[in-house]
Amino acid sequence: MIQSLHTAASGMRGYQTQLDVVASNIANAETYGYKKDTVSFKDALYAEVLDASNGASTENLLKGSGVIVNSIAKVNTQGPMISTLNPLDAAITNTEAYYTVERADGSRAYTKDGSFTLSAEGDVGYIVTGNGEYVLDNNGNRIAIDFEVSNLSIDKNGNLYNPDNEIFATLGTVRFTNAAGLDAIGSNLFVETDISGAAEAVENPGITQKYLEGSNVDMGDEVVNMIKAQRAYQMSSRVLSIADQMEEMANNLRR
Repeated sequence: MIQSLHTAASGMRGYQTQLDVVASNIANAETYGYKKDTVSFKDALYAEVLDASNGASTENLLKGSGVIVNSIAKVNTQGPMISTLNPLDAAITNTEAYYTVERADGSRAYTKDGSFTLSAEGDVGYIVTGNGEYVLDNNGNRIAIDFEVSNLSIDKNGNLYNPDNEIFATLGTVRFTNAAGLDAIGSNLFVETDISGAAEAVENPGITQKYLEGSNVDMGDEVVNMIKAQRAYQMSSRVLSIADQMEEMANNLRR
C-alpha cells in the first residue's frame, strides 16, 4: 500500500514540473529569442516480485516504483523572423550562436535576444540589451557609437559599419560544445557551465539587421501539452486518493 502512495506521488511531482515548464513557455511566447523547454521522464527503480500464478517459474516479475523527471532541455529550433525597421535590432539566425553581454557585476552572459538599444553615456552611446547589459564585441569590449544610429549598418557576420562604411566593431558571437548544458539565469540570459563547455567564437553567426527572432513556442502544442499534463496529474491524484482509502481500510481491519 505504502508503495502505491509513493508511486502516485512521484507522478504528481513529475507532471507538476511539466505544467510549470508549459506555463513558462506560454508566458514567453512573445519573448524575442526565447527557446522553449521540454520535459522528459524516465522510470524509477524496479523491484523483482515472485510470480504467484506460476510457482515453477524462475523468472521474477518487475514492479515499478513511479516516474521521475529525466531532464528539462531547450529546443534550439529557429523562431520566426520579425521585421522591426530598427537599425539596432539584429536577429541571429545561426541556431548554435549566442550574443555575448556584460552583466552589472562585470561577469559575462549569453543571449539569443537581439533587441538592442543605446545607452547614452556622455558624448557616446553604448549598445545594450533591453535589460541594460552591455553588448560586447569579439574582443570582449563594450561597443560605443558616436554617430546617428540610423546610419549604422550590420552585415551577416556581425560587422558594424559607420557612416563612412568603415568597420568599427564586430558583435561578439559564440557557440558551445553542449549548449543544452548552459544555465538559464532569467531575463533571457545564460551562463556557461562545466557541462556546456567554454564559449567558442562563431565566424558565421548569420546576423540579419532590422529583424528579430521570435520565440519558437507553438501555442497549439503547448495547450495540448498542458491538457495532457493536467489529465495525468488528475489520474495520479486519483490513484493517491484510492491508495489512501485502501490503507485506511487495512488499518481498520486490524482493529
